[in-house]
Amino acid sequence: MIYRKIKTSEFHELRKLQCNVYFMKYEKDKPSTTPEMDDIRIQGARAAFTDDGKMAAVLEMIPFHAYFDGHKIKSPGIAGIATLLEHRRSGYVKTLLKRAYEEMGEHGAVMSYLYPFSHEYYQKYGYAQAGYAETIKTDITNLVKSTCTGYTKQYYPGDGYDDLKYIYGRFAKQYNCCIARDDWRWKRLFSKDPHTEKVRVFIRYSSDGEPIAYLKMDAKEVDIYTYDMHVVEAAWHGSGGIQGLMAIINGFKYDLRKLIMGVPSGFPTELIVKEVWELEVKRDHIGMNRIISVKKALELMKKPIVNGSVVIGVEDKHAPWNSGNWLVKWDNASCNVEKTESSADLECGISSLSQLVTGYMTLKEVINIPDVNIHSNYKLLESLFIRKPCFIWDRF
Repeated sequence: MIYRKIKTSEFHELRKLQCNVYFMKYEKDKPSTTPEMDDIRIQGARAAFTDDGKMAAVLEMIPFHAYFDGHKIKSPGIAGIATLLEHRRSGYVKTLLKRAYEEMGEHGAVMSYLYPFSHEYYQKYGYAQAGYAETIKTDITNLVKSTCTGYTKQYYPGDGYDDLKYIYGRFAKQYNCCIARDDWRWKRLFSKDPHTEKVRVFIRYSSDGEPIAYLKMDAKEVDIYTYDMHVVEAAWHGSGGIQGLMAIINGFKYDLRKLIMGVPSGFPTELIVKEVWELEVKRDHIGMNRIISVKKALELMKKPIVNGSVVIGVEDKHAPWNSGNWLVKWDNASCNVEKTESSADLECGISSLSQLVTGYMTLKEVINIPDVNIHSNYKLLESLFIRKPCFIWDRF
């Protein structure tokens, strides 16, 4: 079996394999609607080939950056994993992932994110549940009237991304794992023409012209001349941001029936509706994260105000450079992380550490996980591994 980066000429073979596995229609001669994305996919695609040269399994590494405790880090997304049926259970994906971890680590990645077909399957490779959204559903007429002054404008491709970036940047920095988008990603997500597509984008401005919220929506037909608003993405910032978002939605109270919108955990849903009884809230898990570099993740994570040091023992079967006991020592000015022979205060697997570092889980919550053992320094560890907001809009 041969593992390597695909050639440009092999991109059609990769797409054909993925369509085969995912039960999608393969249209070789159909022109690509996102050629710039194809180039990125080709650069990040890795495949396993049989000895006679047949492509048997593939994955793609997407060059994302993400926010983590106030830092912008390399956090490649893993996507498009597929194996032909006759080659499954042969270790090809295991090897592809291990080599991807090595490559991501060599290029400075701190973490990696993916959307799994099975949480149990990818937990074997060090990924762990990384957050959840709350999908809210209610009649638009049940929403309170916005108190926001200002105005709303529809966004069209060609308007430029500056106002969207301004809002999103302030929103996204609050959440660990949220993608710090590059220009190619903005083009990918905000280039649909509302005259030929159902997707619409609206930006809300304060009375002094500051962009404070935006909403990307799709109207889903539920009956003749009856549509629901499905929010594809929204962002807001500042004290008037949520009210600005509500002002956009309020504008459709005579046109659309229900609002269906995903929001970060902790969104004040009770404050935006007239009748809580008429509000449905459902938890939706939003993907899995894993640490690629324990050293960098422990260095960058937010520390308690009080100076301190702990030793964290880590086991990572698929990225062995992470395994070992790590001394983490910090003060108000700096943090130093290095391997040590000292005994560990905390021992855990890489998936548990990934949840602790991002703040999706607290120390109290991981105690009952089998691979977590706390030997000493409990109070300091408890102050180190606290709850932090985690959220991501991007799907890939």
